[in-house]
Amino acid sequence: MSHAHIRGIDLSLLVALQALIEERNVTHAAERMRLSQPAMSRAFNRLREIFGDELLVRTRQGYEPTHRALHLYAELDRLLPRLNGLLRGSSFDPARATDTFRIAATDYAASVLFPEVVARMTKLAPRVALEIVAWDETVFRRLETNALDLALWVNAAPSELRTQVLFEDRFMCLVRKDHDLGHKPLTLERYLAYPHALVTLAHQRQGVVDRVLEEKGLQRRVQLRSPYFASAAWIIERSDMILTVPRGLAERLVTISRTRMLKPPIEITEFRYIQVWHPRLDSDLAHQWLRGVFAETAFANGLHRRR
Repeated sequence: MSHAHIRGIDLSLLVALQALIEERNVTHAAERMRLSQPAMSRAFNRLREIFGDELLVRTRQGYEPTHRALHLYAELDRLLPRLNGLLRGSSFDPARATDTFRIAATDYAASVLFPEVVARMTKLAPRVALEIVAWDETVFRRLETNALDLALWVNAAPSELRTQVLFEDRFMCLVRKDHDLGHKPLTLERYLAYPHALVTLAHQRQGVVDRVLEEKGLQRRVQLRSPYFASAAWIIERSDMILTVPRGLAERLVTISRTRMLKPPIEITEFRYIQVWHPRLDSDLAHQWLRGVFAETAFANGLHRRR
């Protein structure tokens, strides 16, 4: 059987092609591949020559993949993980690995898990790199397109993705130290009587709390929306607003702000923090190791027991 078509072809071009189709933007693909834009443009031109196709064409909405590009992408999605496993061999040695893992997470996950994860990786895999990506509504799609390796989220993910529970946690309410709420139990009625600060994540809302309220036909009066937990805590220390955050984060925020914690109404339930990945990575040895690091870190730090 002749292999003339693959002789002299740089396999990294296939990875570049995958990045170009997923990003649909030469600059973004270059950043992801850690290449200069001219280098990615040269790779793009070479790919067009190899496959005899434009691959990406400009439309009113931006660049879109051609039919040929979509066919190639479907094949790459199947073949690249197998090629990576073939080149890696039958074992994964973290001490020698040079992988870069792209992980989507909220700053809660980053503050609770990543310090210990990075400390563990520094010892076990000093040449492995992590790229933390801010959470937004495209994360699950980016897992499907291989633009991300792992995502950390709460409670559930689309059924076509794999999940593992890392730990369970509960919410706490932060208020300024001399807030009128005093120290009495916080009922749902009292909780809704005050304005709220909301840390916006995906879809501009804090999903778990809002879903609980929506099921009861209720809604908070949101006075502040912010993408940042820490700044929200500093703001509420000078207002009547209530900030509802995971307990692990609340314990950190009270140390840097003039706030105190209150238990939320009993209607606001506990939640699970999960790691999410695409099934194509189930048997990938490097990814198995990565998931193991997160699971072991959560267990070693007692997060699975926090309520």
